[in-house]
Amino acid sequence: MSFEPIYSYISDKNIELVNPTVSQHDAVLEAALPSKNIIRQMTKVTDASKNVLQFLCFNSPYGGSFFQSLLMLEQKLNQEDIDMVYLFHMDTSHYDWIKDLISQGKNIYFLTGNFSKDIFTVRDILVKHNIKYIHAHFAGLKYLFLLNVASKLYSKQTFILRHLRNHDKPRGFVGESLRKMLNKVDLYIGCSESVADEYKKNFRVEDKKITHVTNAINFNRLNKFENLRRVDFKIAADTKVFLLFGFDYYRKGVDVVLEAMDRLVAEGHDVCLLLSLSTNREMIESKIEARFSKIPDWLRILSPRDDIASYYLLSNYFISASREEGFCNSLVESAYCERPIISSNIPGQGSLNIPHTFKFASENIDELKDAMIGLMELTDAQKSQIVTEQKEYVIKNFDLDTWAEQITHVYKNLN
Repeated sequence: MSFEPIYSYISDKNIELVNPTVSQHDAVLEAALPSKNIIRQMTKVTDASKNVLQFLCFNSPYGGSFFQSLLMLEQKLNQEDIDMVYLFHMDTSHYDWIKDLISQGKNIYFLTGNFSKDIFTVRDILVKHNIKYIHAHFAGLKYLFLLNVASKLYSKQTFILRHLRNHDKPRGFVGESLRKMLNKVDLYIGCSESVADEYKKNFRVEDKKITHVTNAINFNRLNKFENLRRVDFKIAADTKVFLLFGFDYYRKGVDVVLEAMDRLVAEGHDVCLLLSLSTNREMIESKIEARFSKIPDWLRILSPRDDIASYYLLSNYFISASREEGFCNSLVESAYCERPIISSNIPGQGSLNIPHTFKFASENIDELKDAMIGLMELTDAQKSQIVTEQKEYVIKNFDLDTWAEQITHVYKNLN
């Protein structure tokens, strides 16, 4: 199959349009959006294929478990002659993993950032690839509105699905009024049961318009790693090493873990914290320096890497101190990598039900410190039993193939 060049928008040569210009696009848009902000819907036909557009507000140096799940889904759909197309909210073509997808011949597109132009970018993609399902990930009100307008300018029936990644609640009367007016979604999919249940309750969503498919992990990805040496990170052989992912300083509870570490060191414990940051490094380092006057000797700030198992295996234990999570991939990954885990006791993490998880009340520094001491006091036999049972549990309950089958089933039942 030949592969067309990737552009940040669909060029006119890719779509049959009569004298396509930006001014004509704007004229059509004005016709579709009259003064009362009521979108005029075209007469729809129902002979669209079952092809899927994945809309991704996702800007990361690595695709990680999230994108691995989409690739598995694409593989499942392709077996049924269903195509999948990827549209990013911005140009992310500079990342190596995106370049790899392009070289493989994946259908990859990017928005331009020009709202009116992007409406027609989406519409043209819908036409070009005969799309039926638009599946939005990490998308806020602005982009959901854009998808709705574009779908109204498309002659075939489409269904918009919004994947819910975190717990949410209404943002006041004005925000909720805008959401109801602009945010037409045919089906909400929670990444966990707790996310779906809370969204349904908080936003009064009908049962038939919301479901959940529990996230899953590509465990094969975790079988590829580099054996990192502690000496290269200036970590002694006997030091107890904790790992934390903290791109969001507050939501991920980085501040809580730093305080617990500081207290452990003050008590004489030989510990080290690995803090892996995929984004916001400069901002987070400035916060740490403001608190401790410098980067503490017991802290190692790490750059992101795709073979994330290398970091799990460099550590002894893993901590997720998040204040909010819809589904914590890293807790499942660390359990697979046979590292005992500590988790803040919040709904999105508690519902994982991974056995032998050491828990603490969110933001409670003393409880976290006690949990860390508890892990360090485990005997080798206790640790061996814990990691064995945790790994067996996550393999059984978070299989990626099952997730892809469930999402495929959701598409088929949405008509």
